Amino acid sequence: MKRSIKLDRLNRRILTFLQNNARISNIDLANDVGLSPSACLQRTKALEEAGYIHSYLTVVNLNKICENVTAYLDITMNHHEQPTLRRFEKAVKAYGNIVDCMRMSGGSDYMAFCVCSSVAELNELCEELLGQDLGIQRIDTRIVMDTPKWMGGYPLDDLRWRDGGDEEE
Repeated sequence: MKRSIKLDRLNRRILTFLQNNARISNIDLANDVGLSPSACLQRTKALEEAGYIHSYLTVVNLNKICENVTAYLDITMNHHEQPTLRRFEKAVKAYGNIVDCMRMSGGSDYMAFCVCSSVAELNELCEELLGQDLGIQRIDTRIVMDTPKWMGGYPLDDLRWRDGGDEEE
């Protein structure tokens, strides 16, 4: 069971620093947030155990290592019953080249981000998804031409935190 911890000013600073550099040493992190290394490590482990840290991730530069096509798939479903949506969501998790999928409001039901080796492979992926009994009505594909800004973390300093305050520890 995940324990609950308070998101005080120090815990928020730890999350912000880790999001910007997950490889930071505990000693450097402790110095940056103003804690002893042991207190910082305790807080970081508590944040992990409480589920505030989802994972640590290295983002590779795909263009340096392989030929690739990245695309967003706008997926519209035939029906919106829970069994259909669960079946679709379970199937999407099995595709390694679908790296992100979100349920959306608006014109389409899901937005999936995928990476393929070629446009032909992307087309095969879409055809395979449409060919299964997943309740998909339509897939609109948007191939990424360039990435002027990549996901660099959430704007934690600009968002309102659930605890709402900046209480002292």
